[in-house]
Amino acid sequence: LPGLSCWDRIDEDEADLVAAEVQLDPNLLPLVKGESDDQVLRFYWLDAYEDQFSQPGVVFLFGKIWIESATTYVSCCVTVKNIERTVYLLPRETEIDLSTGKETETPVTIMSVFKEFNDSISPKYKIMKFKSKKVEKHYAFEIPDVPAKSEYLEVKYSAECPRLPQDLKGQTFSHVFGTNTSSLELLLMNQKIKGPCWLEIKNPRMVPSNQPVSWCKVEAVVMKPGLVNVAKDLSPPPPLVVMSFSMKTVQNPKTHQNEVVALAALVHQKFPLDKAPPQPPFQTHFCAVSKPSDCIFPYDFKEAVKKKNAKIEIAATERTLLGFFLAKIHKIDPDVVVGHNIYGFDLEVLLQRINLCKVPHWSKIGRLRRSNMPKLGGRGGFAERSAACGRMICDVEISAKELIRCKSYHLPELVHQILKTEKVTILPEEIQNMYSDSPRLLFMLENTWTDAKFILQIMCELNVLPLALQITNISGNVMSRTMMGGRSERNEFLLLHAFHEKDYIVPDKQVFKKPPQKLVDEDEDYEDQNKSKIGRKKAAYAGGLVLDPKVGFYDKFILLLDFNSLYPSIIQEFNICFTTVQRLSSEAQKRAEVEEEEEIPELPDPSLEMGILPKEIRKLVERRRQVKQLMKQPDLNPDLYLQYDIRQKALKLTANSMYGCLGFSYSRFYAKPLAALVTHKGREILMHTKEMVQKMNLEVIYGDTDSIMINTNSTNLDEVFKLGNKIKNEVNKLYKLLEIDIDGIFKSLLLLKKKKYAALTVEPIGDGKYVTKQELKGLDIVRRDWCDLAKQTGNYVIAQILSDQPRDIIVENIQKRLIEIGENVVSGQIPANQFEINKALTKDPQDYPDKKTLPHVHVAMWINSHGGRKVKAGDTVSYIICQDGSDLSASQRAYAPEQLKKQENLKIDTQYYLSQQIHPVVARICEPIEGIDSVLIATWLG
Repeated sequence: LPGLSCWDRIDEDEADLVAAEVQLDPNLLPLVKGESDDQVLRFYWLDAYEDQFSQPGVVFLFGKIWIESATTYVSCCVTVKNIERTVYLLPRETEIDLSTGKETETPVTIMSVFKEFNDSISPKYKIMKFKSKKVEKHYAFEIPDVPAKSEYLEVKYSAECPRLPQDLKGQTFSHVFGTNTSSLELLLMNQKIKGPCWLEIKNPRMVPSNQPVSWCKVEAVVMKPGLVNVAKDLSPPPPLVVMSFSMKTVQNPKTHQNEVVALAALVHQKFPLDKAPPQPPFQTHFCAVSKPSDCIFPYDFKEAVKKKNAKIEIAATERTLLGFFLAKIHKIDPDVVVGHNIYGFDLEVLLQRINLCKVPHWSKIGRLRRSNMPKLGGRGGFAERSAACGRMICDVEISAKELIRCKSYHLPELVHQILKTEKVTILPEEIQNMYSDSPRLLFMLENTWTDAKFILQIMCELNVLPLALQITNISGNVMSRTMMGGRSERNEFLLLHAFHEKDYIVPDKQVFKKPPQKLVDEDEDYEDQNKSKIGRKKAAYAGGLVLDPKVGFYDKFILLLDFNSLYPSIIQEFNICFTTVQRLSSEAQKRAEVEEEEEIPELPDPSLEMGILPKEIRKLVERRRQVKQLMKQPDLNPDLYLQYDIRQKALKLTANSMYGCLGFSYSRFYAKPLAALVTHKGREILMHTKEMVQKMNLEVIYGDTDSIMINTNSTNLDEVFKLGNKIKNEVNKLYKLLEIDIDGIFKSLLLLKKKKYAALTVEPIGDGKYVTKQELKGLDIVRRDWCDLAKQTGNYVIAQILSDQPRDIIVENIQKRLIEIGENVVSGQIPANQFEINKALTKDPQDYPDKKTLPHVHVAMWINSHGGRKVKAGDTVSYIICQDGSDLSASQRAYAPEQLKKQENLKIDTQYYLSQQIHPVVARICEPIEGIDSVLIATWLG
């Protein structure tokens, strides 16, 4: 705990008062003078929500406004109404007889399209009123036979009328575009709103105070979307109210449901989005505790709390606790709610309990007043997200997955990796026991409080909020969605904005059936996957080129060269874009499919002007270059440096994932021919580079997608650098933008097979001297599904092989170590946690067809049936293979570590670990080494 005990009151009274005391005149909106001298509502928007079914054509914007009289920002909800559906009808050349499908001689005019829409389409779909006009639009996407440029009939009508079907065709028109575009997308595109920013709302109306729509302090309605405009001045974003929370739950033995028994939250009223996080990152806290249904509070608990002078709300029942929590949220009115695994657990449990305990006003969890709770526990946290709408949810588990590599993303592991400290975990089954006396119960609350603090610190350490804001402003999507991870939607919005500005019809959203579950576990080795062809459809097009490795051990300098951002560079170098690359007509496409040949389109003519995709990538790359220049300024203040660093990181993340939207089949901008052309060029360039290096009489020992390894046969570091620069110059001469660079130098390298090697990398420290560091790529020991003991043994063996010692000494050391490990394992000298194996679930445990044979699923099912926490798709499960007296196969004798501790009859299966974990790891590493083979290894291990 921090120096001040967590129960000390931190200027909380003052901070609490700020938000609560703002008195607003219910009959006046706080308007200010706008840019064109009219009265406007100046509003910084943070989140947006729509309900296409119950309130079509309406978007709720949530954010902050400045209240001059109270000199503070308060929450505000602006309801934007009457966002019309907008569809585009593509006229045919000549009319067609719908009954026979045959073309007629009658030419089509825009007037005849209007007539058909007016006379037959609008009555059929009950569209009573519509506006229409002739417009010119471009098209560059994957529906064949749509002209690159054409006149369209643009039709606007109320969103309260039905959608037109996506595949609607008429006598006079062949396609209709935009039938299912959401109101939110229309609003963001037409008003050019790119992520959170200051908006000016013209002619806002008051919301009658007896019919509020939200829980915000100020509400306004605007009757058409054109009145919402991005403010031209770029003042910084307002500070936000951030609340992090953590809770403790127990499983009720009778109902098997999780009940909430304690929660703690930390609050900061002025958390900046554009600076380093405040220190400490919270100003106030609150803490509340109730008790499991079959427990009582310790007799002196109230006294103990008083003695500590702690601010703890003691709630007699879970219902009181939840009511207290909702009241606090309403009063504090957080803009951001931070937690760990909120989407996977906390929100769903909270809402279920609020529902079951019949706590009023469940919707205070978010900012929209609603009566019916959404259906919980569906796919992708949809209900949970809509329940919290208006408050941005920051789940540090999701953010960490995107920003760092970790062996698991559970809180203890993140605290260890990011905060470099240790978290004390209280298991759900230990909670009951915490009620036996006051010190324990206080300890449990302190532990909950500390978790909330850790969660907040992780968010600050990873700079999640500023980074999400930057990414959202670059892509132009909604920030709460950015924080849910998933890159495809960001790229989608970036391209939507870009094409929209250039008057393109954009691809409509496709509704996909749920994809078939992959049968192969994503963690399996690739070799195994090739054997089991089921469930893996071959990639729709070829990916990167991987050169065959020249397997072996190298003790001369190895040069590693790689292309900077290969795919984004190729897109720019060759002007690859939807608008520049010719795709096949529908006829030709069918022919190609029959012949099953991969259709690589031709490169665009060099004289064409730059397409939209390369332009967007170029903008990102150039902006990043500028920011990196700014970072080099002398005496730059640390705040600004951090801001620039976050910005360049956001730009890099965005640029490098742009290629992904071409090749991802669920993306709106999926364009297989373009993706295939990009990777085809990539393979060509790698091949060409390899040939060029060989012409210089050098040996290429391996290459993968964008990098190449060269055996220099030299032991002089300066020579190696000279050589690297020479190759670099030769290769870079060939291209305008593509550039290869020295990515690293290995002092020694053990190359085992494709994507698997170990090396000592060289880090020069000046005047020809250097230090080395071990680097592992793709080896078993980097993977999570080997136990620590096997990993450590493997690491030792690798360190020996890569060292400068003579062969025979190396073999002797390895022999010594393996004999010693074999003896220690059998004699029980090694702590149990060294035997834990971690494996990630690729789907929820109950959805696996063969729960018995997959050890991690079998253990996950046990954890889920024993309360307190739920493991789900994406989580990592730890297990240990034990001897339990049965003669089942090893994979059916997996137990959770806590079972091994508690059950007398379980012993670690030492034979399994020696033969199935340590032996295979060591044997694969030693394959190219003379004087060691797998029989020897087995003998040494005993």
